[in-house]
Amino acid sequence: MKIFVTIIQIILSISLIALIFLQPSSDLDGRSSNLFSTTANEKRGWEKIMYYLTITVLFLFLISSIIQTII
Repeated sequence: MKIFVTIIQIILSISLIALIFLQPSSDLDGRSSNLFSTTANEKRGWEKIMYYLTITVLFLFLISSIIQTII
């Protein structure tokens, strides 16, 4: 069981690293950094999917780390 959780953690960590590197930087489109603008922080399309997928993989990695500690 411990080996299985370790393998899952390795897969999740590699996936998390890849997802973080694939996300675009915040200043690619040349918008000014207006704090009151509502469109400056809006994610659309593929960027939104990558954002939520990164959060999901991060949450799964956290759960697997807790399980690894308990075992």
